[in-house]
Amino acid sequence: MPIARFLESPWFRGRYGRLILLGSLCVLLQQIPASYEIAFMGVRLPASLIHLHAGLLFAIALLSRDRAVFAGVTFIAYVAWMVRQWSIGGGSASVLAWSGGAWLLSWAWTLFCARLIGWPADGRLQRQGVLRLAVIGLLVFPLGVAALSASIIVVSNPAVALNAVFQTFFAKHFGMAVVALPLAAAWGERGRPAVPPLPIRGVWLPLLLCIGLALSVWATLLLRDSHFGAVEATVVLMDYRFALIAVLGWCVLRLPTRHAMTLLSASAFLLVWATAGTAGYGSSALGFLNLLHIALEVSVLVVAMLYLWAINRDRLELAGRLSEETLRDTVTGLPNLKALRQRAGQPPAERAELGYLLLDQTDSLVTGFGLDTQAAAMKAVSRRLQSLVDTYCVGTGQFALLPRNGDADLWERVVALVEHTEIDADGQALRLLPYLGVAALADWRPEPMEAALLAASHLAFEARQHGEIRPRYSEIGDALSRHSRRQQMQDATEALACLRNERVVLYFQPILRLQPDGVRPQPGELRGEVLCRLRNEHGELIPPARFMGPIEAAGRGTELDLAVLKALFRQLRKYPEALPHCRQIAVNLTGQSLASTSFRMELRALLDDSPLPLSALCFEITETAAISSTASANLMLGDLRSRGCRIAIDDFGTGMQSFARLKELPVDIIKIDGSFIRNVAARGKDYALVQASVAVAEAFGAATVAEFVENAEIEDCLRELGVHWVQGYLYAAPQPLSEVLAAAADVQRLSNAS
Repeated sequence: MPIARFLESPWFRGRYGRLILLGSLCVLLQQIPASYEIAFMGVRLPASLIHLHAGLLFAIALLSRDRAVFAGVTFIAYVAWMVRQWSIGGGSASVLAWSGGAWLLSWAWTLFCARLIGWPADGRLQRQGVLRLAVIGLLVFPLGVAALSASIIVVSNPAVALNAVFQTFFAKHFGMAVVALPLAAAWGERGRPAVPPLPIRGVWLPLLLCIGLALSVWATLLLRDSHFGAVEATVVLMDYRFALIAVLGWCVLRLPTRHAMTLLSASAFLLVWATAGTAGYGSSALGFLNLLHIALEVSVLVVAMLYLWAINRDRLELAGRLSEETLRDTVTGLPNLKALRQRAGQPPAERAELGYLLLDQTDSLVTGFGLDTQAAAMKAVSRRLQSLVDTYCVGTGQFALLPRNGDADLWERVVALVEHTEIDADGQALRLLPYLGVAALADWRPEPMEAALLAASHLAFEARQHGEIRPRYSEIGDALSRHSRRQQMQDATEALACLRNERVVLYFQPILRLQPDGVRPQPGELRGEVLCRLRNEHGELIPPARFMGPIEAAGRGTELDLAVLKALFRQLRKYPEALPHCRQIAVNLTGQSLASTSFRMELRALLDDSPLPLSALCFEITETAAISSTASANLMLGDLRSRGCRIAIDDFGTGMQSFARLKELPVDIIKIDGSFIRNVAARGKDYALVQASVAVAEAFGAATVAEFVENAEIEDCLRELGVHWVQGYLYAAPQPLSEVLAAAADVQRLSNAS
């Protein structure tokens, strides 16, 4: 324990601690040689083929920002070398004195080469830096040190100087390959996430390779020993250096960096140690070339492994970043629905609930202030709630919430925080209304979490529908609500399938002029309203009550309007004899069509090819749609009127604000809402509303149409009020348009025949 506390102490981790640790390690590496004898010009000297401490000193110069540490470690290594040389009688006083200057020059040269490499600011070995590190570390640096060692000729003879140049170059070269390069790679990965742990099933391949390599070396030793006498294992090992590459390649790809670089360093040292047995022949030309060949192979091995390691590391990091990005919303950067699903199986400590937060009018921030403001608003809400819940973005202005604590009033506090969150939008302080649904979680498996998310989202949307700014909690009635919403989605899907497969069935209800008392209106010319039905794949008719709401909720009103117009024109072309009888055919347009530029363009193309004169077409729009989008409605309705079409306001009177804004719309006909017509004979409030509607229509020069006329009492009352046209079951129920057109065509053919 005292030793452990000492190692963790600030002193040991400071400059002096590093100096002692690295200096001791450098002295230790000086004692690990790869001994051989070299002979040049008749002088035979013992030497080491590798200077491990040189590789460590270069790594310190390259990686350490504290130059004092490098200078101190170099001095310690020099003192240790001096003591060792003096103890073995390795030189005269003049040679030892010269060595001090050589060490000083070597220290300066090491610093220069380290600076020449230009180590990156983040301390990591990059792919593009491997070649630069290899060229300077394995060639430029050893050549410079070898050239410095040639200065020994001042205190010695040329043979000793030549031997010094030879052994210094290879010793520094191999020292760099064994220590400096692997250490530079491992040093920059400190504190960074390691590669994923190796699965057990992945061990068999390198294990088989190692076993096969060991058996092959053993068999080769037996074979050579039986034929050529005793053979050193180190010599045989050099024949298997390429098999070693396969094992090392697997290690750098699958093992943590510190383990992979340790194995690489150990393998390179083993190859150099095996080479030492033949290095003594370096005094001959053939031996020198062989030693250069071995040095090149070791260098290529180390550089190739480093490059392979760097590619694999970058690949894993890129894959990790891409995986992390898939867990984030692309606009806001907040955790998304995929991140929430990954959370399955990791329940919060105290509360098994899930909330669904809906921010009202978030979409309008894009059109008013831009996408950046919308993203900033969502991030501001997430930051405000981070102390209470974990937020997951599941859509524009929509969050799934997981509680961080078990406070009883947690969800009320969430709503209160969001209500008081101000968003700065171009200098304007905005607040978004929160709607929150909360559902219980049976457990934290993926399926129950998805069910809870669905239930909570339904509650949040219901809260918005009812304007309820309080958390809505799951109750028994939620199942019915969810069933209703699912049925609505199913109806919308079925309706869209009918539209896209042209399963549209048109009905026709006539609109007749209200005649004087006692004179029954006679249907002659075709004036009336086209009504839409859809036929499902089973041949059953779907009434408008089932598909109109879901289609508009799904934002597909324009598809419905276009499908009705196309079906109408197809049937008119099918009965050309009926066209002279068509005086006014009314077609309904949804509010979504009024606001759609693309619909306007498609409508123009359809009208250009209309089988009827455009003066015979009347487009009905609801009062609510006309008033809610006055600007876009004006543009489209004005265009239609300029082409000769007539415009009718349907369901007039349901929104009394229309009296003030009706003058902005081009209107030819006002259709009074049927809810007023049904009770008009009682001469109460509905009578007064119809009377006012007629007065407004007269003021604007528009004709009036009364819907839902079902008996003679209503007819008499409407006649008294001055209504111009009537429509309802008193005169005719809706009939298939094809039958109406066929009957009109028969009348025309009979007329032509007579």
